[in-house]
Amino acid sequence: MDKAILDRLVYCEETYAGETETWQDPVTGDYYHVPIEIVRDFDNAMNLNDPN
Repeated sequence: MDKAILDRLVYCEETYAGETETWQDPVTGDYYHVPIEIVRDFDNAMNLNDPN
């Protein structure tokens, strides 16, 4: 996607059960569905039952 478009996109909402976000270009009025990539960091997981 063109950098000029990326720079002006405005976040609208999360859609499709957190798998996609909707963003709008306020200049053209176009909407874009942007896939979300979730990365889980298990190396830094915290045990909630550990009092320390």
